[in-house]
Amino acid sequence: MLKPQRVGLACAALVLLSTVCLLVLQAPYGVWNGARLMPSFALARGVNYYVLLPRGGPLFTSAYGPMVAIAYLPATLFRTPNSAILAGSVITVVLCFAAVAFLHLAQLKRERSAVDWLAFLTAGFLMCFLPPLTYSCFSIHADGPGLAFGAVACGALYAFGAQKWRIALPVSALCAVLSVFCKQMFLPVPIVLLVWVLAVEGRKVAGRYLLCLVAAGATAAAASMAAWGPEPLYHCLIWVPAHQPSNGGSWIVSVIRSARQFIQLSFPVLILLLAGAIYFALSGRIRDGKWRTLLVNRCVPLLLVGIAEIPFSILGNAKFGGDVNSYSFALFFLTCGLTMMLADLWHCAKAAPTRHLALSVLLATALPLAVYEAPAAHHIRSEVRSLPQTEQQTVFAYLKQHPGKAYFPWFPLAHLYAEGQFRHFIWGFVDRSLAGEPVSMTEFLAYIPPDPQVIVFAGYGEPGPRISGFDLMKFLPEYSRSVNDPDLPGWIEYAKAP
Repeated sequence: MLKPQRVGLACAALVLLSTVCLLVLQAPYGVWNGARLMPSFALARGVNYYVLLPRGGPLFTSAYGPMVAIAYLPATLFRTPNSAILAGSVITVVLCFAAVAFLHLAQLKRERSAVDWLAFLTAGFLMCFLPPLTYSCFSIHADGPGLAFGAVACGALYAFGAQKWRIALPVSALCAVLSVFCKQMFLPVPIVLLVWVLAVEGRKVAGRYLLCLVAAGATAAAASMAAWGPEPLYHCLIWVPAHQPSNGGSWIVSVIRSARQFIQLSFPVLILLLAGAIYFALSGRIRDGKWRTLLVNRCVPLLLVGIAEIPFSILGNAKFGGDVNSYSFALFFLTCGLTMMLADLWHCAKAAPTRHLALSVLLATALPLAVYEAPAAHHIRSEVRSLPQTEQQTVFAYLKQHPGKAYFPWFPLAHLYAEGQFRHFIWGFVDRSLAGEPVSMTEFLAYIPPDPQVIVFAGYGEPGPRISGFDLMKFLPEYSRSVNDPDLPGWIEYAKAP
């Protein structure tokens, strides 16, 4: 490899690294990141967070599989809310970027080249730039571990991988199952991979892969039911989500709006993939019956999974509580499939113009993103200096100074660190309310501070006590007087009426 290539790749890698560091440092500013760590802390302390009512327990966001709490367990070892959230974000980044590196740089039948590294860096820049991927690959969420496991499941099944790597089938099956046990929306992963193995490797290998999937699924299900119980798992993972409405308006309107937004936020990847599909169609390979040879390319499992996930991405966003991270279910696999396809096209194409076209597309995608992200390094120092002023840290310091005085419904992690007690997270009530499951006063009072002096909400960037028809203050009608605390300037506080 020529020296200019090495220098260029090294510079791009440094820009990507600085961008990743900046995005990780922004994680403590998200209220949701702290709340999503609560299942891991509950697991670490033996508290069942899959709550059945009226049996009761602390209400968190418990609509995701048990593998998420396990993945973020290392974050529970840290001593402050900020450090725990930073650790959780690092876990997400390591899982996602390690999976992308595995896809682009491992299991190659040839020696790695500069183009393979360029494809990896291009995928990394897209993960930092496209909002759905930035959300899922840097936040604390079920999406990150699920995407990582799904990607490894695809990567282990590169064409003829079973013969090249003896444990390819069980590794792929295990990772495919674990992705589903992170989030239900990854159900297409094992199904699509089984169909792909059947088409490429034949019935015998597909039968072995099916057995591996069944064994992994049965083992994971049995372990989960033994740990948490079948009834709480069914109720929290299936019943509650199934009874929640669409994200505003009718389902048809929500789905159409979600589909349009998916196209908007995924446009750079979709347009390049569409151009690639048109190129292969015009090349005559599909028309001449050579489409079967296309299936053995290592990018195909990822692209097929990404296509199968598109309806799930759109429905996930259309459902109440859905956000742009839902689009990452499809976009992550499509992005990695695109960059791997371009790298393989450069290596395998016999015509020089085709190879130059593939390299040009990679460079034309990576260079503007690298220029756009280059100033990130300049902001890292200021982000580090402002960490003590995050909302999480502010609430933690206040509760340490005034134990038991206040209840912050959006900050259960700060409560746990300051008081050593699990407190309800407000969205846990919203989930149950939208599903038509009432929470009794007794169940509510069991996991808030006894007789708090004030109920506090951040005055900015936070919905407050009222969300989509649910009003937390209906449980606390006596807290009707607005007050101001000099220790919490700008925050919204309610105290008991005189």
